[in-house]
Amino acid sequence: MRVLYFDCFSGISGDMTVAALLDLGVPGDYLIRNLEKLQIKDEYDIEITKTIKNGIEATDFNVILLNHKHEKEHHGRNLFDIEGLIDNSSLNENIKKLSKGIFRLLAEAESKVHGKGIYEVHFHEVGAVDSIIDIVGTAICIDYINPDKIISSHINTGRGFVKCQHGTIPVPAPATLNILKDVPIYSDDRNFELTTPTGAAIIKSLSSDFRNSFNLKVKKVGYGCGKRDTEIPNVLRVILSEDDFSENCILEATIDDMNPQIYGYLMDKLFEAGAKDVYLTPVYMKKNRPGIVITVTIPIRLEEKIKEIIFKESTTIGIRKFNIEREELKKEIKVLKTKYGNIRCKLSSYKDEVVNTSLEYEDMREAAAAFDLPLKDLYKEIKIDI
Repeated sequence: MRVLYFDCFSGISGDMTVAALLDLGVPGDYLIRNLEKLQIKDEYDIEITKTIKNGIEATDFNVILLNHKHEKEHHGRNLFDIEGLIDNSSLNENIKKLSKGIFRLLAEAESKVHGKGIYEVHFHEVGAVDSIIDIVGTAICIDYINPDKIISSHINTGRGFVKCQHGTIPVPAPATLNILKDVPIYSDDRNFELTTPTGAAIIKSLSSDFRNSFNLKVKKVGYGCGKRDTEIPNVLRVILSEDDFSENCILEATIDDMNPQIYGYLMDKLFEAGAKDVYLTPVYMKKNRPGIVITVTIPIRLEEKIKEIIFKESTTIGIRKFNIEREELKKEIKVLKTKYGNIRCKLSSYKDEVVNTSLEYEDMREAAAAFDLPLKDLYKEIKIDI
């Protein structure tokens, strides 16, 4: 699994994101060619350079405004204008979808701050040309890298106050806080804005999880420059890795009021939906009621789907979640040709050595029934030759 990890120890902004992804290996000319499909080339130029931050070589990405008249006219583009700009371009559908998702999240946050509908707000930061280039540029880079999963560290927002068109506002900015709802954030001693609303919208839209520890096999690292010089490097670090561990979680629900006939049906539904393991544990609950704990091990990507099944098919009103690391053996299916027909066999390997073998139960059951043999005798007779 190719995992893209955003290490936001110095926050995140739109230009830092594009810079880090370029530093990771996205070709600059590829980005520029795709950005020209927006048909606003007369409004900006792009400068991509290398610089040093605290001894770390990093990429710096700058959008230079070319026509102040255009900027004055279009600085207040609203969400309708921007969606039209993207839809009318020749960018591929994935880039369009990613870009519009980020813009919509940003528009929703800004509209909440100003108390207006998302298509009514002329939110200047979103409508500005540099923000359009940063967001669409990010989508172009992500589409180029094409990771299987994107995750992020906790977000350093900075603190203090920042001046904007409406006056002086606290850091994190109100729009940034709206966007980062349910995301773990913090601030260090740097008394200025580290995470912008655009950066917050980018990472919230792209990332499926926010955690500071993760098992990574690092393949590439990219650094994108911020615009300040501080004791802690003002850079965004992005890591492209391979994940050696399958990402899984355990979902649990404790039930004391459900018809026991439903458990078998529920278990079948969960396995059909992709659960790796489902088991039931008898317990005693409050008021000395006998109950059942249903435990389901699943890939994290199936979390919402499995939760929906549990809530709809059982009587529980709450589900517990535990993130786990599950290392799996490499599996291979071999077909054995026997006098009882073809029997599938599962071979499980650890470091290229077969350490476990097992005959497929369904094949064995069907063969035992077809030849009217005790299943235990069939298991003794069929030998696995590896």
